[in-house]
Amino acid sequence: VQTYSSIIMATSMKTKKKSKRNVSALQPEIDEVAENDTSLEMNSYENSYLRQEMDRFPNYSSVVIMMQVLTERDVEFIVEEAIIKKQCKQLKLNQTKLKSPCAFILANVLSNNDNILQELSLFDNRIDDEGVHYLAKALSVNNNNLKILDLTKNEITNVGAKYLAEMIKTNETLTTLLVAGNLIGNEGIQILANAIQYYSKTMIEFDFCTNELVNDSIVDSLIQLIKYSPSLKQLSLFRCNLSQNSKDKLIKMQKRKEDFILHV
Repeated sequence: VQTYSSIIMATSMKTKKKSKRNVSALQPEIDEVAENDTSLEMNSYENSYLRQEMDRFPNYSSVVIMMQVLTERDVEFIVEEAIIKKQCKQLKLNQTKLKSPCAFILANVLSNNDNILQELSLFDNRIDDEGVHYLAKALSVNNNNLKILDLTKNEITNVGAKYLAEMIKTNETLTTLLVAGNLIGNEGIQILANAIQYYSKTMIEFDFCTNELVNDSIVDSLIQLIKYSPSLKQLSLFRCNLSQNSKDKLIKMQKRKEDFILHV
């Protein structure tokens, strides 16, 4: 495959041989090469492992890539092949060392309703608050089908929790939010709990286990969430810094609500 630079070089050599052919005459050809540069790059993309993986996944299926170091270019390839071409319903890029620029690439496709993606799992990556911001912004606009978002172990703080809470206020499709194993404290969990309680009509499961900055100060807000949320059916918060007394209060509230699942 010819690169952009090789085509321009060849064009330049032809120009020297044909002095009558001026620069303005060449400009449309140069513009066309520039427009096609992205597709040329994608055609020349080589990651034999990912190509083999994509070939084995059928259309409309679950695409799972685990324990690989993925680059931004890899994620662009996965988006093109799995989400756009194969129209996968589930995409799991777990333990792949993704950072915020990769989240930006994924957010761009989430904001486009030409896909049918229902589950996105980024378990054990490094997208941090910046990556969460990109995803939350994309999911705030209701032109996607995403129902499950797994951001477990992604170095997310209260800042990222605020982005997610703002998204929840307008999102009308998300049913499951998993933010376990992050760096979220009482403030972040309270903001998320309030957003789910007062704004969400679709959220069924909320998991923030193993956020060790969460302590007894949040218990009253969680009791209100269990009691008044119109949609929530499952709350998971084990391995947070809650006393047994606080856990007992939550269990007592759970028993009063029919068919509610509590992991504490």
